[in-house]
Amino acid sequence: MVFVGRGAELAELDRAYARVRAGSPATVLLGGEAGVGKTRLITEFATPLAGEARLLLGDCPQMGENGLAFAPFTAMLRRLMRKIGTDGFLRFLPRGEPGELSRLLPLLGPPTAGGDPALTRARLFEEILTLLENLVEDRPLVIVVEDAHWADRSSRELLDFLIRNQEAAAAFFLVVTYRSEQLHRAHPLRPVLAEWHRRPWTTRTELGRLGRGEVVTQLRDLLGGEPAPATVEDVFRRSEGNPLLVEALSARAGAPVPASIRDLLITPVDDLPPETRRVVQAAAVGGVRVGHALLRAVTRLDDAGLTDALRPAISANLLLTEEDAYAFRHALIQEVLYDDVLPGERGLLHVRYAEAVEKDPALSPLGRAAIECAQHWHAPKGEPSKVLAATRRAADEAGASLAHAERLHMLLRVLELWEQAPDPDLSKAQLLDQAVGAAVAAGENSVAIQLIETALSDDVAPARAGWLIAHRGELRHLLGLPGDLDDLREAARLTPRDHPSRAAVLNLLTNRLLTVPHEAEGRATALEALKAAQAADDVKAEVIATVNLTYAQARAGDLDARLPYLVDAQATARRIGDHGALMHACRCEADVLQGVGRYAEAAEASRRGLAAATRAGLARTAGPTHAGNLAEALIALGRWEEAAESIEHALRLTPTPSLRAYLMVLDGTIALAGGDLATAQNAAAYAREVFTAGTSYAQDHLLLVHMEVDLCKARGRTADAVRLVTEALESGKASPRYLWPVIEAGASLPVPGLSETAEALPVIGPVQEACRLAYLAEAGRPDLWPVVAAAWEDLRQPYQHALALSRAAEVAAEAGDRSSATSHLGGAAREADRLRAAPLRVRIDRLARLARISLVERGEPGPDGGRDFGLTPREHEVLRLLADGRTNRQIAEALFISVKTAGTHVGNILAKLGVSSRVQAATAAHRHHLVRLNETGE
Repeated sequence: MVFVGRGAELAELDRAYARVRAGSPATVLLGGEAGVGKTRLITEFATPLAGEARLLLGDCPQMGENGLAFAPFTAMLRRLMRKIGTDGFLRFLPRGEPGELSRLLPLLGPPTAGGDPALTRARLFEEILTLLENLVEDRPLVIVVEDAHWADRSSRELLDFLIRNQEAAAAFFLVVTYRSEQLHRAHPLRPVLAEWHRRPWTTRTELGRLGRGEVVTQLRDLLGGEPAPATVEDVFRRSEGNPLLVEALSARAGAPVPASIRDLLITPVDDLPPETRRVVQAAAVGGVRVGHALLRAVTRLDDAGLTDALRPAISANLLLTEEDAYAFRHALIQEVLYDDVLPGERGLLHVRYAEAVEKDPALSPLGRAAIECAQHWHAPKGEPSKVLAATRRAADEAGASLAHAERLHMLLRVLELWEQAPDPDLSKAQLLDQAVGAAVAAGENSVAIQLIETALSDDVAPARAGWLIAHRGELRHLLGLPGDLDDLREAARLTPRDHPSRAAVLNLLTNRLLTVPHEAEGRATALEALKAAQAADDVKAEVIATVNLTYAQARAGDLDARLPYLVDAQATARRIGDHGALMHACRCEADVLQGVGRYAEAAEASRRGLAAATRAGLARTAGPTHAGNLAEALIALGRWEEAAESIEHALRLTPTPSLRAYLMVLDGTIALAGGDLATAQNAAAYAREVFTAGTSYAQDHLLLVHMEVDLCKARGRTADAVRLVTEALESGKASPRYLWPVIEAGASLPVPGLSETAEALPVIGPVQEACRLAYLAEAGRPDLWPVVAAAWEDLRQPYQHALALSRAAEVAAEAGDRSSATSHLGGAAREADRLRAAPLRVRIDRLARLARISLVERGEPGPDGGRDFGLTPREHEVLRLLADGRTNRQIAEALFISVKTAGTHVGNILAKLGVSSRVQAATAAHRHHLVRLNETGE
């Protein structure tokens, strides 16, 4: 059939694909009413690419009200595995292992049992994205997901993950189609489409109907000649330019035209033999696509009989053959035929489908036998006991495939059926607990709270009540609702001392207490949690409790004695394969090291956390948290370029709003020091909106306030700066670590009660002592500025050191000590130049002019005092990895930067070294001693 009237849309797909070929990501959201030609357009686009690109195609089947979990991705990956073989498929997977993908593709083997559902699901998503990245390296990749209006929630969430991470991943072309007329105001796809469309690499196209001239062209092709004017007029009026309806109407040329579109689409079936009509109706009950063996079982025909019955429907172009299955030419035809089946007959066919798949699960085309059975049993409102049993099995199957939303949906359906057909093997309390767990895993926090309230309304044993209330406390925290800490305290009170879950409940409480923070209560609770875990012989809980207790004690000033316990906890977490505990331990180690000014060690601990996340297959999910810790340490060390690259890459991975706000504050801090006030202001505005929307803790809130105060001072907004410091003092967030920098920033401002707060606030460690000294110097002891500068120099904080040196230079100049002023100002200028801290350098130059001090020429020697070819510290780091034989992707993974950024650094290095290949660069690096042998692992 001729391809009519889609030149502009085809050109748009071609342009998007060209961007992908050039190395940029692209997604096209293609909408349009049923029958308007979305699939035909994609076919026309993809056909010329057959020898060049790899096409992965999956559609979302219409399976009841909740869809079939991960259906389009399961379909496309099964087809890929059949095409390239299991060994070839494994070659594209991380480490060549099935990982969590075996949950969708059972042929790969059984999945790993147990584990945190949230981490396991995140790992599945990351494995799929890594698979796509590896496929891109083989050849261009085009992924098409059709009929997204029928997508299950898990498929929508996976699509969202892929689109959000497209920019940071290797470039592939993604096309998502949907029926625009199906998107009613409450449709779950509507807000997701809007969010996807906001991505710079995403375009949204609505495929409209054909114009009159285009309908004439289509009719000319369909009829094999020039259509009569009356035919054109009638077809154009009745079809309104819908290509599917134009085709259907053209087939009725010379015959009476049915009164409705529905009758028009179903009329061809009336011309089929009775046995063919019966089989086609049976196929319509099975869905848009039905396997040959399954349809044979439902119709109870043998192979020859089924083939003979279907041949007229295939000749009439109602059905198409696809491998070992039959598919309706258009989903709209299947829908109309399904509605035409009488209710009693429809119910009988649904039962036959359910019985056939129950008898032989291999008949399920996507390996989701239990879910498909449940959908078929539920459709005719069958016997409650059978529906309940099938729905329970479907819930288990959905949980095994990490489709948490679909599992919750099934469990809620079981709860509805419970009064009619209670299950003797499962109590209602157990069912509610499972539903709570599914709701939590699915992120349905409000539903989870409702289920908890329902469970608590019955007579509940203390241990179970404690478990439920602990979950409610966690959920209240996530939703920004009051009472979260009270719930966790109540849960700890209710859970019996000898109960196995007590350690886990106490660990939750400890985490919250140390975040607020309530230091003393947090330490006491952590110790109690450790004892409870040891008593219960719960190794996982013991690791978490050990980390929490060590973290709490180290924050109180006992770091060196506590660090070995953190190291042991990490070793235990590795031994038992607890990725969550290992990453938690790395985060805590980095945090306490940074708190006492051991920034280089903190950066290394953060890198170990990133490495642990990468090994666990969670680099994109858990990586941004460790990247934030790494960036904070690098900022303190004055390695701003590295910090900015890590922040940029983390932000591209679309972290949660609170984590995004934290990363943006760090980015704003660098921007502010560099003189980019607009970027700092944008970061502050976003972070304040996020941190004031829910429960805000000291680390987030006070870090933001510190940046905001400095920003206000830079803009001369003294009153706003005073207000911010005053509000921080009154907020009750009395964490010395984060409050001391705010007090230091407010020392030059007329803030009521600042001195009283400073006198009463504890000082723990050298960083807080340096802040205290800086506060005193600003508040009336200017003679302390050289001491402050020395303190920051000892801590290897170059920016704070330069600030203090500039203030020491002012004091020396005013006292007439020209020698000291020159020395201090020269040191400050060198640090400001290295950091590219433009506002500070302007201040230094102004003071130098006023004091008539001549500063040394700007410049920076190489790291070893020899020739460094102008390489930046970051380029030295990249060169070390390049000389070790790492690819750009491996360099990016090691440094937690994007592949594109790694490639830019490699290109700059080749240019600066004057070489044309990576091998030549590695040779030059060794010849000029730009890297040491032990740095490359040789």
